[in-house]
Amino acid sequence: MALDTDDEILQDFLVEAEEILDGLNEQLVALETQPQDKDLLNSIFRGFHTIKGGAGFLSLEAMVNLCHKGEDVFNLLRQGERLVDADMMDTFLKVLDILNSMFAEVKAGSYPTAADPVIIDQLAAYLSGEAPPAAAEPEPEPEPEVSPPAAENNVAGDDITDDEFEALLDQLHGNAAPGITPPADPPKAEPAKSTGDDEISEEEFEALLDELQGKKPAAKTTPPPATKPAAEAAKPVSPAEPASSPKTADDEDVVTAVKPAAAAAAPQAAKAPAETSVRVDTSRLDDIMNMVGELVLVRNRINTLEAAFENEEMAKAVNNLAVVTGDLQTAVMKTRMQPIKKVFGRFPRVVRDLARSLKKDINLELRGEETDLDKNLVEALADPLVHLVRNAVDHGVEMPDVREAAGKPKQGQIVLAAAQEGDHILLTISDDGAGMNPEVLRRKAVEKGMMDEEAASRLTESECFALIFAPGFSMKQDISDISGRGVGMDVVKTSISKLNGVIDIQSEIGKGTTLSIKVPLTLAIMPTLMVMLGNQIFAFPLVSVNEIFNLDLNKTNTVDGQQTVIVRNKALPLFYLRKWLNKNNVTERKATTEHVVIVNVGTRKVGFVVDQLIGQEEVVIKPLGALLHGTKGFAGATITGDGRIALILDFPELMNTYAHRNY
Repeated sequence: MALDTDDEILQDFLVEAEEILDGLNEQLVALETQPQDKDLLNSIFRGFHTIKGGAGFLSLEAMVNLCHKGEDVFNLLRQGERLVDADMMDTFLKVLDILNSMFAEVKAGSYPTAADPVIIDQLAAYLSGEAPPAAAEPEPEPEPEVSPPAAENNVAGDDITDDEFEALLDQLHGNAAPGITPPADPPKAEPAKSTGDDEISEEEFEALLDELQGKKPAAKTTPPPATKPAAEAAKPVSPAEPASSPKTADDEDVVTAVKPAAAAAAPQAAKAPAETSVRVDTSRLDDIMNMVGELVLVRNRINTLEAAFENEEMAKAVNNLAVVTGDLQTAVMKTRMQPIKKVFGRFPRVVRDLARSLKKDINLELRGEETDLDKNLVEALADPLVHLVRNAVDHGVEMPDVREAAGKPKQGQIVLAAAQEGDHILLTISDDGAGMNPEVLRRKAVEKGMMDEEAASRLTESECFALIFAPGFSMKQDISDISGRGVGMDVVKTSISKLNGVIDIQSEIGKGTTLSIKVPLTLAIMPTLMVMLGNQIFAFPLVSVNEIFNLDLNKTNTVDGQQTVIVRNKALPLFYLRKWLNKNNVTERKATTEHVVIVNVGTRKVGFVVDQLIGQEEVVIKPLGALLHGTKGFAGATITGDGRIALILDFPELMNTYAHRNY
């Protein structure tokens, strides 16, 4: 039988469970280095407990059983009965993988497959060793096990245990076992018994919570001890009444599983706060973003038309329109934004697992996790970043004995950082490993037949580092199934280029390597530099533009048949775009100077000669029409302020298509 994927309760569970599972991935890895962190242990325990409750309410028994076992083990850990070790963490990471697999099945509309019995047995083994009976299979008299944690928690602060809270809810709803005696002091609780239903007043609920937390209500003269109500609530049924059995751990599961329903059916028990968020389908956000893009084009058009009139009132109205459009554009973009933590959260697990398999000791530091960027970019960056981090672990950081011999700490460091720079996001992956040797890279390039020795000797360090993005280029002597810096790096470069991003590499022998990725905040609206080639307008993605200058044609040189220009003592290749893209209008130009735009293409800098510079303009990317599909060198098209069509250039593809023709 399939699940009803349109069920609102199921959708709420999926949203909550996905957030918890993402958090558990990072929390479990952190726990291995901080095994006695009480807050971390409690947070993980609550994660399993919450998923178990929601899954139980939806009758997802496979998830309930697995979470219940995991919850029991973490109950031991947070009580100090056991300490986390690497083997236990391996087991829990497997449990998390199985839960993620179950979650995927539920999301697809089917009931989850039961967990591998081997995993269940491993969890049971942790419980059978030093576990107190109350944690997994409570005995008929669990009072000794319940009371000390309650006292301990109340001494430490105002927290109450889950068992106490469950017992309190049973009393409030009239579901307590016949042998359970409710707390005797508060007279205000009397009406709750006489109503005959589940309703209690807010004052009664607050009074009972105050009582459990050891707070003194104003109306009371002699409040009972903080632990007394919880202890009394947890007392089992009297032996004289065998027909009523005490609550077991399974009974607690049922109560916990019903909690979401109880909260939905009886909101009067506690006044629910007003909802401050709403779930919206991403396709609807995409439609709104497209309409805002069209509005931006209209704004640009009106700005151009307004320049032809000398009317002050019209100018004010156009300026107001520009401000409102800009604010609306920003607001809509923010609705599509997600913190990059959604991507970063998976890397502690990736680094931990790879480091263990390679016998390395590596610490991963995450910075700027709250940096926001477009949802589509978050998804598109996931795979390239995973590949770069795996390469840093496998090839960047040395083995512990090698690091120690070099005078470094045994533990390697990898830093994954994100920061916003204007309308772009800067991502960096840094390691303190061995770094890359430019001479070795040059030699590899010659060995693979990519260039001759003379050409290799002229490469700068930056150009040497860029060689790792060549297809099939690897620095690894033995290619493993994990990675080797260079294996698949051409795919990473292609993926980043498709996002209109650029990659830069800095490396120092013995100190480490830093890869920097710069991508736009959003893919929907792009800042560009408009240029003219003949009578046709073209748009350069502004993220790729490095600088602009006027070129004296007498100061160019030709090297190996390629025209070059010296910029800050560095030779850059020079290409005439009119010969590539506007051949029908190519005429001999008598000018002695040309406009040159220096562009970042991957890790290289290239100079493009254009006929005229128009200026910067925000544009909306439109796909090419059917007749232009497959045309090389174009990322899309847009409409300019004066209503003309401008083609947006894709520089990496443009270079691959035309650069070898020696224009």
